[in-house]
Amino acid sequence: MNRRRILVAIISVTLLVLGALLLPSFHPVPPPRIAPPPPGPTPLPAASSAVPRPALPTSPLAAEAAPLPSQATDSSPEVDPHKAFGSKNAPVVMEEFSDYQCPACKTLYTTTNRLLMDNYVSTGKVYLIHRDFPLAMHAYSRIAARYARAASTLGKVEPVEQALFQNQEKWEQTGDVDGTVAGVLSASEMNKVRALVKGGTLEPLIDKDFALGQMYHVSQTPTTVFHCCKGRTYPYPGVMTYDTLKQFLEQLLSEK
Repeated sequence: MNRRRILVAIISVTLLVLGALLLPSFHPVPPPRIAPPPPGPTPLPAASSAVPRPALPTSPLAAEAAPLPSQATDSSPEVDPHKAFGSKNAPVVMEEFSDYQCPACKTLYTTTNRLLMDNYVSTGKVYLIHRDFPLAMHAYSRIAARYARAASTLGKVEPVEQALFQNQEKWEQTGDVDGTVAGVLSASEMNKVRALVKGGTLEPLIDKDFALGQMYHVSQTPTTVFHCCKGRTYPYPGVMTYDTLKQFLEQLLSEK
């Protein structure tokens, strides 16, 4: 009997100890408190998605830096009538300083200039003057300028310029400017052109254009110099797309 009581007592004590050890695990433990994140830096504003408008030539050349010759639009030798297009009384005068061996000049000629001739020169809004500016880095550009000028005296400047620009990659490798020009002129016309090229009378005209370009601080080809009716002068180096040119010409024409 005593043994049974002792056994019961031992079992009871054992259960009490186990219960004391196990009961705390049944109490929910509160989750640890998470400190709120510190305030971050103010977000930067999103970059504007607006497409920038094309840059227009808005800064006129100072008169003392690049004076416009007073005879630039009359019949004096300053303008070769064979290399000027449109009406001399047009409200806007454009002087294009170009090099026949210049790839960018070819781009301007084959893209922008064709639309310019149709929409502004032939309608009396723009007087376009071609200026020779053969760069020293191009071995045959001055020769090409001679042939184009010679052809212009025969009224053949347009087909010759087109042939020179369209075949630029060929003759700049071989130097065969004569053969390129001969492809668009008759035999009698070529005889006259060759005589003029060899005669030496064209060289001073090319030099005069080049000197005028230096007066305008032309440093690359093509460079277009705009003159509007209010006496302002705007230089634009490089190729101008027709859309940009149209926008700028309309701006100038609206100010007349």
